[in-house]
Amino acid sequence: MSEHGPLGSTEFKVELDGVDVPGFLEVKLPSQEVDEYDYREGDDTKHNRKLFGDVHYSPLQLARGADEKNEQLDNWHKAVKEGDEEEARKEIAVVLKDMSGESKLRYEFSNAWIREYEAPTLNAQAGGGAEAIAVETYTVEFEEMERKSV
Repeated sequence: MSEHGPLGSTEFKVELDGVDVPGFLEVKLPSQEVDEYDYREGDDTKHNRKLFGDVHYSPLQLARGADEKNEQLDNWHKAVKEGDEEEARKEIAVVLKDMSGESKLRYEFSNAWIREYEAPTLNAQAGGGAEAIAVETYTVEFEEMERKSV
């Protein structure tokens, strides 16, 4: 059955080199900005023309429930810390799904690497429930972002 309208923000998955990495609670997709330059030749009227330049992205931010079975991300982060260029650069994808679980939209990031890792904030007074989940945050830099319909 075909759905119409915008996709929800709660159904997604994260892939690292084509392999699903479970446990992500939140993904902040990057913004994209293109430099703009004013240009005017000597005989132009009193207004500037707008030219575009380089493309810049904010980092990809991933928040994941902390657990002991985090080998893919641990190995990736270790490769970055040790300067292993070949292992540190990964292809990562964030896939949005419809309510039936079917993949609909992909954001692909090339030559991605972990710039920052933030360990969970712990609070014994938070009580139980979803608020008490220990969350690790990864800030990921990359070279290119591509948005694709699936």
